[in-house]
Amino acid sequence: MLEGILSALPSDDPRRAALQATADAHRHAGLAAVTGEHYEGGHWLGSFAVYLATKRGIEHTKAGNWNNHGV
Repeated sequence: MLEGILSALPSDDPRRAALQATADAHRHAGLAAVTGEHYEGGHWLGSFAVYLATKRGIEHTKAGNWNNHGV
């Protein structure tokens, strides 16, 4: 959701840096938790990891506001 918010903000919005740092921290922690050890990590988090990696649901129509930061 944080990346979705970022995609809608103007490129010069002063909130972008803090939101990007938070999104990156959540990405790192979330992807690290995707394991087959538990159902939650192997299935539930895995489903959302796919959404994160593919940026599903994020509109790409605002030129210059969407960045691919990789996984």
